[in-house]
Amino acid sequence: MEWVTATDGLAFVRVASPSAAEQAWADALAPAINAAIDRYLGAHYGLPADGAAEVSALALRAFGYGWKYREAPFGEAAYVDQAGQSVRLAGDWIVPIKPALSRWRDMGQLLG
Repeated sequence: MEWVTATDGLAFVRVASPSAAEQAWADALAPAINAAIDRYLGAHYGLPADGAAEVSALALRAFGYGWKYREAPFGEAAYVDQAGQSVRLAGDWIVPIKPALSRWRDMGQLLG
């Protein structure tokens, strides 16, 4: 399922006029995020509208994490929050959103 598009992701990270390299990264990142979420959720049959809305919002967050990783392809990615604290990002772009994604995970996949 398409949870996030490159266009929506670029708007989320506030890139109005992407360079060719930025557009290429967004074009690669959005389907990767979508595939990772689909894999984690399983079949996601019967996902209610509020669930789909939440997962789409979470996909934008994951896009933001993936976008930040572009700055540190061989090291740790981090940012400084509004309080001046350094926040390290996880290596898997969907790790920070997995707790919320788990609400909508396919029960059959959880049982194994």
